[in-house]
Amino acid sequence: DYISTHHYESPNNFATGPSRDEEFYRELKQIIDDGPNPGIQVYCSEWNAQSTDWRTGLYCGGILNVFERCGEFFKLGGPALFLRHVSASAWDNAFINFDHRTWFPAPNYVVMKLWRDHYAPHRIAVTGDSGKLNVVATRTDSGKTVYLKAVNPSQESINVEIQVAGQAITSSTLRQVAPGSLAARNTLAERDVVRVEVGEIELVDQTVRFTLPPMSCGVATMECE
Repeated sequence: DYISTHHYESPNNFATGPSRDEEFYRELKQIIDDGPNPGIQVYCSEWNAQSTDWRTGLYCGGILNVFERCGEFFKLGGPALFLRHVSASAWDNAFINFDHRTWFPAPNYVVMKLWRDHYAPHRIAVTGDSGKLNVVATRTDSGKTVYLKAVNPSQESINVEIQVAGQAITSSTLRQVAPGSLAARNTLAERDVVRVEVGEIELVDQTVRFTLPPMSCGVATMECE
């Protein structure tokens, strides 16, 4: 029923790795379609970037958007490494890091939780020029809440404008992760260096506008009539 793949990315490829992964999954889908079992689905049973600095957060947002864009045939994604004691001598890329007293979230955990907190089951089309942004838009069952998940892996701020076709937007909010440095990381002593913050966003004449800082991830929420 499933084909299982693994993928561990160099953290230096936080900007380019997700697009290459998407090419791989679509090529794999073509191979499946041409094979004797075209109904088989894709399960990436291990994925991550090999770091616990902010590069792995940017990669996480990018690859989660890829998973959603490939959702017709990509059914499961299993992140690894899940848990790691800070004294371990290898595999320093865990989502949850701990000692005998407490824990801290790595950037991949922070971004994955932000994405999950803004999950909606229906992916909708995105038109227009997204430029350097990696974006996905989804809608809730009611149709009244639309999420735009965006990753800006570039060194420049990017201005974003959104309109929701066929619906009036009544309000909008922005949550973003923008620590300002690729080297930023959480530790047991400083567990909130990489964290979700409220971003500035405005709604003017049914157009939502905000600016994603350099090397950042963000989720814009639009409540609609």
